[in-house]
Amino acid sequence: MRFSSALRLAASISAVSIAIPAFAADLPSRAVAPAYVDPAPIFTVIIAAGPEVTPSFPGSKSYTVLPSVHLAYLKPGEHDPFYTPDDSFDFRILDTGWLKAGPAANFLNRRGLSDGNGQFFGLHNVRDSVELGGFVELWPFQDHLRIRGEVRKAVSGYDGVVGSIGADAIGRFGPFQASLGPRVKFGDQRYVNNFFSITPTEAALNGRVNAYQASSGLTSVGAYATVRYDFNSTYSATLFGGYDRLASSVGSSPVATVLGTRDQFTGGVTLAYTFGFKGFGIMGY
Repeated sequence: MRFSSALRLAASISAVSIAIPAFAADLPSRAVAPAYVDPAPIFTVIIAAGPEVTPSFPGSKSYTVLPSVHLAYLKPGEHDPFYTPDDSFDFRILDTGWLKAGPAANFLNRRGLSDGNGQFFGLHNVRDSVELGGFVELWPFQDHLRIRGEVRKAVSGYDGVVGSIGADAIGRFGPFQASLGPRVKFGDQRYVNNFFSITPTEAALNGRVNAYQASSGLTSVGAYATVRYDFNSTYSATLFGGYDRLASSVGSSPVATVLGTRDQFTGGVTLAYTFGFKGFGIMGY
């Protein structure tokens, strides 16, 4: 009986001694380091730039070429935000999907006698202007209809406040995205005085116009359109153009009817580059 028990014990020990090396052979070797996998980028950056042909200044019949620039920095899960090149440069601090808002900035070219504007002789010059303010966007139909309003105050150049309201109907057709919508613009008394009012002294020096006092309020009505083509997930191009008709007392000013024109056109093209970015590591960005 004891011999039988001892025999069974010996057999068990032998089986265990054979199983342990076999089991150990199946375990991964600690000497093999795991392969390093570089984490995928978590942010998306979009940079777009190109030339824009625009009136030299409000009411001008001459044109100048300025850069049109767009920059977007998107968190994970965010999609490329719709914009049009006539939007001011903005930063969205509120975004609920149907409502977006934040600060906005714009640049307005100076008014002088260069670039074929000698007919404005005698009228005061206006320096390059930077406008600061804010914007609000409403999206009644997400990705299909946008309503945007802006209010900005000049902090250099002229002294005044301007605003705009626009709407854009948006459609997607394969690699194409198109938008079209109306534009309405406003200006306060200081803005219209700087660009569309003429003092008696200025009228006498110019010799082609009479003195004129423009009034604040509606300054122009028009429309804006864009067509974007996505070559791939990295590159896209946008063709854009707009038309504004100077209106109300601004449209009746000799600045628009004699020296310049009531019809204001803009147009251009931008090329966009999209790439991944791991973030700055500052406050979650």
